[in-house]
Order: sequence, then C-alpha cells, then structure tokens
Amino acid sequence: MTKGYKGESCAEAIKTSINDSEILSFNEFVNRVKSKGSWSDDAIWQHLMRLVVNLVPARYHWKGTEQFLFLRGDGRYELYDPQKHPLVILL
Repeated sequence: MTKGYKGESCAEAIKTSINDSEILSFNEFVNRVKSKGSWSDDAIWQHLMRLVVNLVPARYHWKGTEQFLFLRGDGRYELYDPQKHPLVILL
C-alpha cells in the first residue's frame, strides 16, 4: 500500500485534508491529497467511496472501515456530523 510523504495512508491523508466547516469537490480533494502523497486519481476516488457514510453499497463492500465523510446531493464532500446529517440505516 502506498504511503504519503509523511508515512500516512491515503485515508489518513483524506481525513486531514478537510476541516469541520469545509465542503470540498472531488477535484479539491485530489489536489489536497496529492500534495500529501503520490496516489493516483483512481486510488483517491476509491478511498473516497470507502469513506462515505451515506454510500450504502460501499459500507457493505468495505465492512469495518471507519466512514467519516458525507456525500452531498451536489457531489461534494463534507465531514459527517450525526447532529447535522440524516442517520444512515443499514438493512
């Protein structure tokens, strides 16, 4: 697994690339994450899918992964906040 310039994983680089009050597009995430390591766009895209709370098929596919992103209806991302966002129910 490729590590970032400071030894972090792609998921860790994603998590540290967004602040509580930010809403980021995929391109903004790519630029920020690539400044932390040499991951491909595809690797970043797959990690973003894996980390989204409200992308239910991904939650089934990557069981046991800490999801911390919320995918908005406009395709942008923000940190998931259970007080602000709808509860995601898995059947």
